[in-house]
Amino acid sequence: MIVSGSKMHPAGFLYHLGWTAVDWLFPPYCIDCGTLGERWCQACQEKVPFLAPPLCEQCGRPIERAGLCPECQHEPLPLDGVRSCYVYEGTIREAIHRLKFEKDLGLAEILAKALVKTLSHEHWNIEVITSVPVSSTRMKERGYNQAEMLAVPLALITGIPYKRSLLKRIKESPSQIGLGRQERQENIRDAFVATARASQFSSILVIDDVITTGSTLQSCALALREQGVKQVFGLTLARAISRDPLARAIS
Repeated sequence: MIVSGSKMHPAGFLYHLGWTAVDWLFPPYCIDCGTLGERWCQACQEKVPFLAPPLCEQCGRPIERAGLCPECQHEPLPLDGVRSCYVYEGTIREAIHRLKFEKDLGLAEILAKALVKTLSHEHWNIEVITSVPVSSTRMKERGYNQAEMLAVPLALITGIPYKRSLLKRIKESPSQIGLGRQERQENIRDAFVATARASQFSSILVIDDVITTGSTLQSCALALREQGVKQVFGLTLARAISRDPLARAIS
């Protein structure tokens, strides 16, 4: 299924109405300007630029001209494409922090709309959506998987099926924070396995909240390919990069 981005699936509309009712009963404050009644108001959303072309055709990082970045030319990823909505800074960093650590689950439905918009710019033929699984320790601590909280409304809005049980995390890896590229790759190596159910699909989209070096998505992609999945794509809400003038807004 290719996402057009033009219409919301009925299930997504019902999901939206559910959170609208919650916000009516317990009015939130905008994460940016503090406006009462909205988790992230439209005016504040429009102030945050999306990552825009030219992007590396494979890993999705900003580059000077269309094509592949030097890293992907030297060592292609086991992914057919990766894209992110925003740079991981400012309001977006705060939004992800609230989603991951402060249980602001209603925020995920708003953030998922950015995923829909980014996905609509790509000509990816997606059969099914899944998310990067968290460790059992993280699940016990938080009670939910923040990547799944983004993936579910994305699936409901687009009508693309969401399948939770395609990937399993089998390794309790230490936090990736502060690690370099090589350390991240080693830390996450063999952390995931794909279940037999994944072999039913030829094209899978994997959702995560933030990408830094891409090690986590690469590990997921390798696991899925071992089950015979032909195409694996990655989509994240944010990308952790240095402040870059190549991060421009798109309409």
